[in-house]
Amino acid sequence: MNSCKSGAKGKNTVTADVSAWFEWARRQRIVLAMSGGVVYTVDGEAVAVVEMMRRFPVQE
Repeated sequence: MNSCKSGAKGKNTVTADVSAWFEWARRQRIVLAMSGGVVYTVDGEAVAVVEMMRRFPVQE
């Protein structure tokens, strides 16, 4: 509740952002799976979600 008063994003917002990015990336066939902050590319490479979100920003 204090985070709401201070204007900070809640944990659910961050989770929703990552989830939305993952679904987009999966539809684009960029990633296959995600587990514990790591995504797995179609080449079998394990990469941090944050790094992949930087490499592949959502393009609608």
